[in-house]
Amino acid sequence: MRNGRVNEIGAAICQKRNGRFVFGPFSEGTPTSVNINAKCPPGSKFFGIYHTHPKGVALPSQTDLASGRRVGAKTLCINADGDLRCHNLL
Repeated sequence: MRNGRVNEIGAAICQKRNGRFVFGPFSEGTPTSVNINAKCPPGSKFFGIYHTHPKGVALPSQTDLASGRRVGAKTLCINADGDLRCHNLL
């Protein structure tokens, strides 16, 4: 267990008109997966996906990459025990 969490959490990364980034609603999944709602707050647009790997490394799996591309994410950010890495999907 890392950072006190056993399940993955995730959210949409959204960009506001002023360029700042915000998160959409967070979802909690299982220890190995999470279904992320790609909904963004009003005044922002979908940019990418953030999620955790509580029992892994901050590298995307093939499933992570395929899921991100399927929803049109420009970037995929993964946090594993404080190691945050973002991966360009374009």
